[in-house]
Amino acid sequence: MTREINWFATQAGQSLLAQAMQQAAPLVWPLCGHNALLLQPGAHSPAPPPLQCAPITHLWRSGDLPLAIHCIALVYAAFVLDTSENPMCLLQEFERLLVSEGHLALLTLNPNSLQRLSGAWRHLALKSRLQWSQCLQESGFEVIRHETLGPLWASADKASVMAGFSRPQGLRSVNFTLARKRKSALTPIRKTAKAVALARESTQA
Repeated sequence: MTREINWFATQAGQSLLAQAMQQAAPLVWPLCGHNALLLQPGAHSPAPPPLQCAPITHLWRSGDLPLAIHCIALVYAAFVLDTSENPMCLLQEFERLLVSEGHLALLTLNPNSLQRLSGAWRHLALKSRLQWSQCLQESGFEVIRHETLGPLWASADKASVMAGFSRPQGLRSVNFTLARKRKSALTPIRKTAKAVALARESTQA
């Protein structure tokens, strides 16, 4: 499941991981429940901010996760899709582990970031937030929030700030995506079924 070069083991990768998780902390903190799974891209990843979900199982990137079905309220995956050989398989594992309407918080690299021009991400699986959203929908999730995190890549001099110049938010280096496992009905009911028709008639009476 590992890429040839783990950029997140470098100083630049560790710095971005720590900054992104710190900025994402207020977005993840409101999520609560029993059992959380935290995945990070390497053994030396920085300590994450505290979570309300407890207890927390902390793993490095992995394929088949050694956990029971429907046992997790929150999966927090920081850059493990980018470093996975089969990210769709990993998303399916997340869907398997999560309880109905459980949450999946993702940190992924933004392929539109200027940092990509350095070539340091060339061995990673880069997708836009729209592409990841499509992958999530195919895996049984609905996307409920998206934010861009990481460095702004804006000019730091005061003259540019006074002139109102800044890089677009879309050029930030990290995408944060919050998704929820879809709750499927136990018995799908067609709109033409008698039970639905009777319900409509009763509300009109």
